[in-house]
Amino acid sequence: MNKEPKVRSVGKVLTANTANTLYTCPDNFVAKVILLIVSNQTASNKNVSIEWRDDSAAAQYHIVNSYVITSKTFLQIDGGYLVLNPGDTLILTPESGSTIDAVVTVEEQYSVSEI
Repeated sequence: MNKEPKVRSVGKVLTANTANTLYTCPDNFVAKVILLIVSNQTASNKNVSIEWRDDSAAAQYHIVNSYVITSKTFLQIDGGYLVLNPGDTLILTPESGSTIDAVVTVEEQYSVSEI
């Protein structure tokens, strides 16, 4: 199997007032989130919450909670990274009445757990 990291982006038009799964780390991979962009297409300011769900710990962690994105602008998270293990997810919940798009770029590295 190729050991080089696979870099890919995933985008989604988010459903307002709903927890949207943007990305799930696949089995046998570790993913490094290197960029997350959340864009408010609405004509007014709207809130968005972003959380990481750690599958192995059955825990949820807020990255941002009810962050206000000004009309026709975006939130960009980069300059560091978050490591996701198999089954971990990024969940985004936009405010009701919003039109928000999100794009995440990850590096996926094949990894076999040692037993």
